Amino acid sequence: MSSLKQRKEDFVTGLNGGSIAEINLVTSIALTAYICWNLLSVCSNANIFADFALNWICLLLSITTYSSDIALLQILIIIPCLITVFLSRNNKRHPKNEPRGKDKRLDTLRLTRKPFISAYRGHMLVLTSLAILAVDFQIFPRRFAKVETWGTSLMDLGVGSFVFSNGLVSARVLLKQKSDPSVRPSVLKRVLSALKSGAALLILGLLRLYFVKNLEYQEHVTEYGVHWNFFMTLALLPPFLVLVDPIADRVPRCIIAMIISVVYEFILTKGEGVLEYLILAPRNGFLNANREGIFSFWGYCSIFLWGQTAGFYLLGDKPTRNNLYKPSVDVLCRPAGDMERRVWDKITTVSPLGGLFFWAFVGIAITQVTMAFDPYYVSRRFANLPYVSWVMAYNTGFLLCYCLIHKLFSGYKREQEVPETLDAVNSNGLFTFLLSNLLTGFTNMSTSTIDASSKKALAVMMVYAIAIAVISTFLYKKKIYIKL
Repeated sequence: MSSLKQRKEDFVTGLNGGSIAEINLVTSIALTAYICWNLLSVCSNANIFADFALNWICLLLSITTYSSDIALLQILIIIPCLITVFLSRNNKRHPKNEPRGKDKRLDTLRLTRKPFISAYRGHMLVLTSLAILAVDFQIFPRRFAKVETWGTSLMDLGVGSFVFSNGLVSARVLLKQKSDPSVRPSVLKRVLSALKSGAALLILGLLRLYFVKNLEYQEHVTEYGVHWNFFMTLALLPPFLVLVDPIADRVPRCIIAMIISVVYEFILTKGEGVLEYLILAPRNGFLNANREGIFSFWGYCSIFLWGQTAGFYLLGDKPTRNNLYKPSVDVLCRPAGDMERRVWDKITTVSPLGGLFFWAFVGIAITQVTMAFDPYYVSRRFANLPYVSWVMAYNTGFLLCYCLIHKLFSGYKREQEVPETLDAVNSNGLFTFLLSNLLTGFTNMSTSTIDASSKKALAVMMVYAIAIAVISTFLYKKKIYIKL
């Protein structure tokens, strides 16, 4: 009779994933929750309980009980919301205070808080936190768990989306440095600062490695390798990408991302030697033992750069010159008679909505082309070109949806524009991710998740969700921000 550890490892091994269409459908519950929360907030001041029900419980149900009947779950969310809105009938629209002067040439760029970005990142973190524990229960469909080598799944998308969102947020630092070049530190100082910020994540990765190896915790070797884990990938991204900065001053980051992915894909597909090594080589020596983590690092670098590119046109309060593809603080105005912009500047100076439309279209096009002509399918294990393009297309596409929803409700009075629990997890994103991993480990060590009934699984998951929501909201209300 196999051990419990072996049974749990077999439970997450050899999986093939599901369809991209189903992944989009399941995660659309987050968009529905965001729409319903906005409706409730403009009509009846949605409270913290409605917030938790929409943004945590509904997402939990979408990946467990209602995973095969998302349409029904959509109905069960929307109808009570519409009934509540109908009974309230106290929504009031207020006029926008548009500045009378249209010439904004002398304005300076400000990095404003964008509610739709906070909602997007918050939902991504909630889904990630729920999935990393839910995957250990029978109630979580195996098609949502990470695939073995080739295929798409909800959790494979979650890993890439986490890196993309981190890249998006990191663009803020680049824009600040661009606005005041005199305070930009030297390359050496930036490398040292990046190493310092990555050290905490590296320590977490080593601690996770220690506990996995010494507490008989289940592990999936082909995910990242024998010693490697996702924390180590996150730790090494900042220092490596600082080295890219001098190149990025001359070559746009989106081009660098494409070059990295294309060259890496060429190496993977040139003959069968590289893939044969990655899949079949014995795990002797550090490189061989951790080849998945080391090789996939290049794909995650590309995803991070795509996230930074998104930040250039999303984070500012107004369009800046060429922000479609590079960090810029040069605010342009509509022609006032004394300055004409080049056609290229007109095309590549975009609003958040315009930038998302463009890059979502480009991402979908690249994904379709690579999947049609690439000899291999999507692989999170190796973070190949189809995987990178899929992650980029998905995130820009869903960000576009969040932006449109925000635009739809932007003229209504509300006490807050982002659900409080989402704002809370977003404010301490990496800490929330760490907390989720710790609670997942504790749950797995204290109960046999693989043998739990559906009712017990849902009960445990509910307590887990409440714990993360309460802790993150408490820190948020106390203005405690833990930077890792």
